[in-house]
Amino acid sequence: MEFIVFYFGGMLILYFVIQAAVTKGINSSIIGKLLEKEYGEKVNESLTIDDVLEKYKKRDVNNKS
Repeated sequence: MEFIVFYFGGMLILYFVIQAAVTKGINSSIIGKLLEKEYGEKVNESLTIDDVLEKYKKRDVNNKS
């Protein structure tokens, strides 16, 4: 029983560490800086990946015409 609790606790901590590292890595990368400069927006850490993908999907649909 303790193993399961520690396993899920460790996975939860690992999830937040990876999420923070990826967000920081994207924001400080050349492509992240280019997108920030081009669109004037920085990725908000409170957004979920689904929110970000939905926003860019709407942007792409508007630019296809």
